[in-house]
Amino acid sequence: MPEYHNSDDPPIRISNEFADIRVRKVYTRNGERLEIHAHRRGYRILLDAVELESLTWQTAETFSGFLRGSVGRDTEDE
Repeated sequence: MPEYHNSDDPPIRISNEFADIRVRKVYTRNGERLEIHAHRRGYRILLDAVELESLTWQTAETFSGFLRGSVGRDTEDE
């Protein structure tokens, strides 16, 4: 994970009975990124503007496939 520092904005939390995530803007040596942190599982990813835009190109079926592949996956499985 590259070194980065947080913006002054507080993280945004989005959760339901299945997931709990926090998103925030961070600054890396390569520019701004959106950090997505899956708090319950401990996963974290930084996405740049192009990677975020590419999410808008996807269909609902693409995301359903992501979810099918992760059912039952937990941090102990790695």
